[in-house]
Amino acid sequence: MAGMRRPLAVAWLLGLLGPALAAADEEIAVGLPAPAFTLRTMNPETSGLVVVSLDRYVGPEADDAQAKVVLLSFFASWCEPCKKEMPYLQRLHEMYRGQGLRVLSVSIDREEPGISQARQVAAGAKVTFPVLSDRFNFLARRYLGEQSPLPSVFLVGRDGNILRIERGYGKDAATFLLAQVQKALGISSPTAKAAP
Repeated sequence: MAGMRRPLAVAWLLGLLGPALAAADEEIAVGLPAPAFTLRTMNPETSGLVVVSLDRYVGPEADDAQAKVVLLSFFASWCEPCKKEMPYLQRLHEMYRGQGLRVLSVSIDREEPGISQARQVAAGAKVTFPVLSDRFNFLARRYLGEQSPLPSVFLVGRDGNILRIERGYGKDAATFLLAQVQKALGISSPTAKAAP
């Protein structure tokens, strides 16, 4: 009986991971569909969610009828620009949630100390949007490949297609992010120059 459990467990795990592994060489580019995912949140107490799937916000069967654009940002606890970005993502979440922006951050930390530190970064920034854990980097490999600068940001439209990709960005991140979010949401505003 015990020998029978192992093949069943392996088959079950491959059933779960199969789509992620098969899609590992998917092309990631503007205009193409964003790879789907389901990950656990690191902050269920503040985000109100335990698990998040991309198709909750985008695609023909999206649960969130108000969602228009998903800002997906990959980060790590050791990445200093990522730590600076986190409070700004929270600000964008607060400013544009009502207009359809959904912010998701994905931690690529693999070891428990880094995961714990990523939680602290999110807590320190008083983040209320979902912060997701990609501990085994299945999603990171699909979106980022083997190496990519952090933070890396993807804007995904309501149709599920990628609108914008930024793999690492310069010192004007706040202005850049604000302008791109406003453009994706169809908001023309002079506030792009006065980024918070």
